[in-house]
Amino acid sequence: MAHGKIESEKKSKHRRLSLLFVSSGLAVLGYVIHRRSRPVSCVPAGGPEERMLVKDEENLSGLGSIMRSLIIEFLKNPRKARLLNEINLVLAIEPVEQPETAITITFSGGYVVIEPGVAPSMDIKLVCDYETVTRMAKMGAGMEAVKFLNTPDGKNLARKFASGECRIEGAVAHPVEMMKFGKFLALR
Repeated sequence: MAHGKIESEKKSKHRRLSLLFVSSGLAVLGYVIHRRSRPVSCVPAGGPEERMLVKDEENLSGLGSIMRSLIIEFLKNPRKARLLNEINLVLAIEPVEQPETAITITFSGGYVVIEPGVAPSMDIKLVCDYETVTRMAKMGAGMEAVKFLNTPDGKNLARKFASGECRIEGAVAHPVEMMKFGKFLALR
């Protein structure tokens, strides 16, 4: 009787492992098929100004104008222009000093759209002061970010996020896109 029970447990364990193995394989297969069936993104023609669209320009805040000129300047760099083709992100920036000057930046298909206000369909929302936005631009990407966080400016920036004075909402759900945006925003 005990021998039959042990044999039954072995078969049950073997079935579960087989099921886990098969389902993992199907998940990988589904992912590969999904990635291959996506259309290839087209490379937008024209210069940096043609890849930028501003909605409701007369209501765009100073922050929106600054981000617009900064992104246009970045797009003059071919490496950053290629990186823009890979970013699919809707980012809202809301200054704590003046929430009414919030902007939403949409990166999609190699184009950038800036609009006033916080779009309800945003992926990531950055709530911080103007000083933090400029410090984040100085931060860099990868090891440069780690080096920056060891400087006094970097420690002050980390303190603001740790204290809740500044926050990033949605970065956990979109870590890869957030890293691509950080790389795009890096001054180098």
